[in-house]
Amino acid sequence: MPGKYHFRPIGIEDEGARPGWMRYPGALLVPRSIERGEVLMWREFLRSRSVIGCLVLLASMSLHRPTCIAASNQPPAGIQFDGLVSAEELETLAGQPVAIKLRSGRLIAKVALDSLQFDRKHNGLKFLKYRSETGRTSTVKVEDIYMFWVGRQRFHLRYFPPTQQLFVINAAAADEQAESRLAAQGKQIRERADDQEQAEATAEHLAFLQGAATTLKDVGQFHVVETESTLLFTDYPPAATAGLRIFVDKLNEQLNQMFGLPQGDSIWRGKAILAVFSTPARFAAFEEQVMNNPNHGGRAGVRGGDKRFMQTAIARKLDNNVARGLSWGYSLGFAGRLHSGANLVPWMNMGIANAVQFAIVPDRRRQSSQRSSVTRQLKNSGSMLGLMTATRLDQERWPMAGQLVQFLVQSDPVAFSQMFRDVKLGVSMEEALQQNFGLTEEALAARFGQSLGVPGLQP
Repeated sequence: MPGKYHFRPIGIEDEGARPGWMRYPGALLVPRSIERGEVLMWREFLRSRSVIGCLVLLASMSLHRPTCIAASNQPPAGIQFDGLVSAEELETLAGQPVAIKLRSGRLIAKVALDSLQFDRKHNGLKFLKYRSETGRTSTVKVEDIYMFWVGRQRFHLRYFPPTQQLFVINAAAADEQAESRLAAQGKQIRERADDQEQAEATAEHLAFLQGAATTLKDVGQFHVVETESTLLFTDYPPAATAGLRIFVDKLNEQLNQMFGLPQGDSIWRGKAILAVFSTPARFAAFEEQVMNNPNHGGRAGVRGGDKRFMQTAIARKLDNNVARGLSWGYSLGFAGRLHSGANLVPWMNMGIANAVQFAIVPDRRRQSSQRSSVTRQLKNSGSMLGLMTATRLDQERWPMAGQLVQFLVQSDPVAFSQMFRDVKLGVSMEEALQQNFGLTEEALAARFGQSLGVPGLQP
């Protein structure tokens, strides 16, 4: 992790003073094991290259002398990042084959690294320039880059909030530090399957659901619908689930955006399963006959685990209330699985779920009512009721957690996604808050209170 640094943190009064905070959406750190699928894809690409294609690329590299990479990538004095690549190391990368994963999900391959161009004042990366087999050069803005590979080395970017700059990180070196922290907690980085493993897992889930439909044939007519991100299992007729199919893919896109993941990427093993039942009786039959769970108590919810993610719901009609409930459970499952098996602090976990429901199912009246209720709660107590240090969070404080997460995301979305990742990779909440927002818990409480018109708010 970086060493501690001090700067005037973002607050409600700073929003106008720091325009353009959406310009750096790609700063999220990504552990090696999570991106194993992309590594294997790049490796397979190299294996499958034709001899002629390889010779063409090598010839173009030899005819064109790569631009010298600027001697930079150094944050301010006293700041340290896990896996920070030195200027000397970066200079050795010029001219080598490179693959670039963009935040849009596009993979750029069959090119050579021409140069990395840095900000002369703040030393952060600004552009990556590459050269095609034909000798044509193209430039990618750093905010569009999710990750890139040079040979067998994988690099991602670390965001530095005071200057809003991005610095090049060697992923393997950074992962080693994260794995050490997680091992102390008995946790580990979450591996993501490659494309073939994903296809096999999805086929496994489909077979499970098709078997469930057969088992329940005397209960109702169940069917499986596959969307881009999800397997939908339901007894509702296909014509009634058109909106639901759109909703689940939109939900996955919203979560990818919130956590800085490329569009189209999936964190699940295979695809997530969403099982929606029109009646409690049909849900009960599924639990008892398919899941062998006679003690379900009529309660639908989320089933996580390494094998599959499944969310069940009982919906007498498919409306916004159902969508809000589904987004809540799906968000909790997503946050729990992303990056590692480490637990989030409760306020962040419930706050994310609360915030996502309003992002995916907008309701201005409902959101305004929640904000007013939280403001009254804070004014009456003069504090956040120990929200940030609570090990268990009662339902009364869920809206407060949601408002806090919204405040942080609106202040600096990249810093929030990076703080989330830091915590999931074993960094303490206190240190992650300081590193990404420059705030102690006391200072965060004061600024959060200020944003709601509650001065002097205590944690």
